[in-house]
Amino acid sequence: MSSTHHVTVIEEWLDSNPDAMSEYFLRKADIVLVNKWLVQHGFSALQEYSLPARHNSASNEGSSPSSPIDLKCGDSGFFDSRHHRSNSKKHLRHDYARSKMRNMFRTYEPTSSPESATEARRSSLKEMRQFRSLPPNSVNMLSLLIQSKVRLPRYPSKDIDLKRELRHSNEREFFLEIVKDISNDLDLRSLSSKIVANVCLLVDAEKCSLFFVEGKASGRHNLVSKIFDVHSGTNIMPSSTGDIRIPWGKGIIGYVAETGHTVNLENASEDPRYNDEIGRITGYRAEALLCQPIKNADDEIVGVAQVLNKTGSEKVFTKDDENLLATYLTFCGIGIHNAQIFEAYSKEYERNKALLEVVHALCEDQTSLENVILKIMQRAQTLLKCERCSVLLRDGTTETSFNKVFDLACPFRNGHSAIRRKMFLKPNSGDSQANTFSSAESCSDLKLGNKIAELVLITGDTINIADAYQDARFDPEIDKVSGFHTRSILCKPIRDKNYQIIGVAQVVNRTDGLPFDDPDDQLFEAFSIFCGLGIHNCLLYEEVSLSAARQAVALETLSYHAGVSSDEVTEIKAQKIPEEFEWRLGDLNFNDFSLNRDEMVLAAVRMFHDLGLIRKFRMEYDTLYRWLLTVKKNYRVVAYHNWRHAFNVCQVMFALMSKCNIRKNLSDKECLALIVACLCHDLDHRGTNNAFQQKSSSALAQLYGTKATLEHHHFNHAIMILNSDGHNIFSNFSSEEYSEVVNILKHAILATDLSLHIQRVRDKFFTMVNQGDQAWDDRESKEILRSILMTCCDIAAISKPWDVQRRNAELVMTEFFDQGDKERNELKIQPQACMDREKQDEIAKLQLGWIDGICLPLYKHLARMDPMFQEMVDGVLGNRARWEILDAERLSKTAILETGV
Repeated sequence: MSSTHHVTVIEEWLDSNPDAMSEYFLRKADIVLVNKWLVQHGFSALQEYSLPARHNSASNEGSSPSSPIDLKCGDSGFFDSRHHRSNSKKHLRHDYARSKMRNMFRTYEPTSSPESATEARRSSLKEMRQFRSLPPNSVNMLSLLIQSKVRLPRYPSKDIDLKRELRHSNEREFFLEIVKDISNDLDLRSLSSKIVANVCLLVDAEKCSLFFVEGKASGRHNLVSKIFDVHSGTNIMPSSTGDIRIPWGKGIIGYVAETGHTVNLENASEDPRYNDEIGRITGYRAEALLCQPIKNADDEIVGVAQVLNKTGSEKVFTKDDENLLATYLTFCGIGIHNAQIFEAYSKEYERNKALLEVVHALCEDQTSLENVILKIMQRAQTLLKCERCSVLLRDGTTETSFNKVFDLACPFRNGHSAIRRKMFLKPNSGDSQANTFSSAESCSDLKLGNKIAELVLITGDTINIADAYQDARFDPEIDKVSGFHTRSILCKPIRDKNYQIIGVAQVVNRTDGLPFDDPDDQLFEAFSIFCGLGIHNCLLYEEVSLSAARQAVALETLSYHAGVSSDEVTEIKAQKIPEEFEWRLGDLNFNDFSLNRDEMVLAAVRMFHDLGLIRKFRMEYDTLYRWLLTVKKNYRVVAYHNWRHAFNVCQVMFALMSKCNIRKNLSDKECLALIVACLCHDLDHRGTNNAFQQKSSSALAQLYGTKATLEHHHFNHAIMILNSDGHNIFSNFSSEEYSEVVNILKHAILATDLSLHIQRVRDKFFTMVNQGDQAWDDRESKEILRSILMTCCDIAAISKPWDVQRRNAELVMTEFFDQGDKERNELKIQPQACMDREKQDEIAKLQLGWIDGICLPLYKHLARMDPMFQEMVDGVLGNRARWEILDAERLSKTAILETGV
């Protein structure tokens, strides 16, 4: 019979007996055969991993030393082929990261032979090459330098069946084997698995549970199981980390931990301490039970072991079982104690590493307050393992309020994905930096009624609350607003270099459900110190940046502008000032182009005189003339936003105060501030708008921010002129009066920003007029009225006679087109349609949109408030009709060109 026939018969028999084939394969197959099968079927070969037999000459006889085929074996001794290698850079980096995690805490190398030393050097060089494949930045450099060089000992467990066979053949060797099995394992979770498996083998038990004592330092003892098999005697309390927690002294396990007594029961269900909750959940019935304490070398209880249901012929655990288990648990106690010491060391190492990383983050980035605080919070949250971390910065204007809130929630909060980084900034219209940052969602739950943070801010004391709902200082309304459930809180003050409290740092809810302990308090103290340093450095950097921006703006301004001489003041004072009616200064149809530059100065003096401001506030004529000449000189030569435009706005305000009834709603100080604001509202205008300052990142944008950039500059420039020698027309005011007028002046100039007009003022004014509210006597309504009057005068050119209005429109479009050219040529961006020179034939269309969207609604509501404004409404409507005719002509020409008719 041929060999081929024999092979066929054997294959048929193996196919018909798969169990026998599997058993034979498991007994006879070696790693070479396994790898051949893997490679043939498209898998990667296994890698050898720390087997003792690797260095045994007898075991090496079956394989070549130069063979590239290795075996990877886990802690349990089972083959692990889940990880398949790849030659891509991404997988190489992932492999490198995993290897660093696996080898971080190894305390010894398996051998000290020359070959192994050479291999270690090669491995080190390989790691360095792989590290160099990462981005060459300081973060990766620091990570390499501070990573631990401690090596974690590895002793792979034998297969459970081999242990069982060894127990029956040589009980002494078996006991030594299970002692050796736990002697070198410093990972509590891995050690737990080994102890549970070995104890079940040792006393022939069906199930085993192992619990460790935690919370000794804080006095809050509890029992924790890193793995869960089956236990009895109390309710289970799974934490968010997957551990099982048992209260101290509760149930059989708690009783053994508290008293140190052994409990051996023939029928566990008959003991009053027994609780069958686990049986109801798992369907498992506990009968025989043996529970013993685990003690360390100092005779302190470090854990509890419990076994259930004796297997084999005996149905109860005997005295021999108790003695045997007690002997083995003595070794287990030593191993657990060592593992707990190593775990404490590991935590301390990670904390120190995190603190070094925080220091690095502070030194690396000091330009952004948000980024620095966010990095600190991320590391604090990771290391403290809390659900939420917040930093609240103090508002300098009050004692207990916050103007900036940074909040970071962990990926899973109360069972739901809730990653968020948000920041609240208290709005402050008087602060140009108030809206520097933005937020997608509100932080009202953090700033509203946060009594604990406010208390820390006032007292400077640390507050550590174990149960928030049992503490009177906690406000449950916060949780109702946010939907967040607060359990524990740790809150500390943040101090600057002068030990002054500048904010509060707060962490909420440890993820394991426990309150914050003393190590958490100490670590969070370090983070709050670093946070204070980071905030101080960022604020210092901001001050330096602002100083540099101010210097740049000041140098640019001074290089262009100069004051006026005494001769110029004397010369213009010698000229006669005509009466108001000669130049029609009180007429709303005043011709904007009827006066020259010097005549506009004289006309401004006439308006001050006729309004009674010179007499009322005892102004000196020399000071008034000098101030007017300097204001005129500080307007740049641009197409529209120049000295003429400022004077024309002032003339409209003068006419309204002279003809309309609004004067009765304004005090003399308000009239003065509005007239001054009209003349100064576009000081040093560059012919470009706020959006251009932001797009070009100009010095003005860096100095004043992106909200009302130019308006803030106009106001500050006006104050600079007032503070110059011989220019203070408010010199006879008291300090309170001066502050009052300057504040009105500031709000009036800022009101000329149309974006603020649309966002904050227009709708409120329209509502008040529609409701027939004519009382402008309270602070808010008077501020709205002044803002509306400033906007009314600023855009009043739209109501002037057609020839004047069209000329003004052409000047505005000239300025717009110049800005559009700069955006296209310098910034390389496409300008808006109203600034695109290529679309200048659409001026009429743009004017109609401007009239219908902004001008006409405003003047119609003003006319409803005071009929004297109807003259301006009529002027707007007349000009709109003219622009409508021009737009119709444009459309007609376009249609002819498109149709060719």
